[in-house]
Amino acid sequence: MSLPQSKGNYKSEGFEWISNRDLVDSAHFLMGGIDLDPASSKVANDYVNADQYFTPTDDGLNLQTWHGNVYLFPPHLSYFWDKKGDRWKATRGMSPSLVSGQAIWWRTLRRKWLAGEVEQAIYFTNYMDMMMYNQDIFDFPICIMKQRPSLIRRYFANDKLEKKCTGCSFIVYLQPKDNIGEATEAFIDIYSEKGRIIV
Repeated sequence: MSLPQSKGNYKSEGFEWISNRDLVDSAHFLMGGIDLDPASSKVANDYVNADQYFTPTDDGLNLQTWHGNVYLFPPHLSYFWDKKGDRWKATRGMSPSLVSGQAIWWRTLRRKWLAGEVEQAIYFTNYMDMMMYNQDIFDFPICIMKQRPSLIRRYFANDKLEKKCTGCSFIVYLQPKDNIGEATEAFIDIYSEKGRIIV
């Protein structure tokens, strides 16, 4: 899920984005379950159904250890490096030094996967600029979706839920290192109906 929220490091945008059942069910099927959603909420996890999830107050980006099979739909925010706090912090400010939330969370996911902290992961984003700014995503299998997915928007003020079509989206799969070939074939089998696969 993508979570702008008023607690922790997040500035309120009034709502959060939540992945739809189709995206989540496909991730569960591919990975055999989701152990962790590091950027989530209690309501979002009713859809994602991860064994563990981190909310903004948990600060999964900076403070938490990740593990197992991860599903990540990162927040739509900009971040800056807070030298004093030695951490990434979300901001509404404008500066050439700011980095998109999608990029920061991707870099964190990739680093934790390389370190063996994460077994495998699905990274979902509707921020197509990631293909320009973080081209290391092409080191992994990608599904560029042929249709704009209908996501769930939850409003904090009244807990209202509504379906909204989002923009062009893609899914990246970080495979288990001890089973890359078979896992890649499974990704192709499951996700090829959703769009063009690049491996």
